[in-house]
Amino acid sequence: MDPVNADIVLRRFFAASGHTRHPESLLRYERVQDHLRAYLEHVAATRLTGAEQELLALERQFGTEDPYVKVMGARQLLHALPEFLAPPQLLPDFHDRLAQISVASRLAQWLCSRQLVQRDDSWHDVVLTRAAAEQARRSPAR
Repeated sequence: MDPVNADIVLRRFFAASGHTRHPESLLRYERVQDHLRAYLEHVAATRLTGAEQELLALERQFGTEDPYVKVMGARQLLHALPEFLAPPQLLPDFHDRLAQISVASRLAQWLCSRQLVQRDDSWHDVVLTRAAAEQARRSPAR
């Protein structure tokens, strides 16, 4: 487990983002954050390694709300971002989808720039996130 869990990472990232200047943007980014958190708990959690899934199962036994973001760290968060941009996960509203793509791309870069992940070990996930963002930009609306 990383010393900084995904919940803290997401709180810091969204607090540092300058999206709060306009009320509509604030609401849009809140929707994206809610969607990302739901995706982590329900989809990304199923893609964890066996040991990570065991840790998550133990946390669930304690009745912890949102166990993924409580026990997983920045590395797992970064690893989950490319699939967050896959067509089944893209938000239906065009502007929300653009915000989702922007958030995922910036979050991947932010994790590296803040040295919350080892750049050498995680570069593959950064590249995959960038590629997924490009593909998502070209995806037709649902």
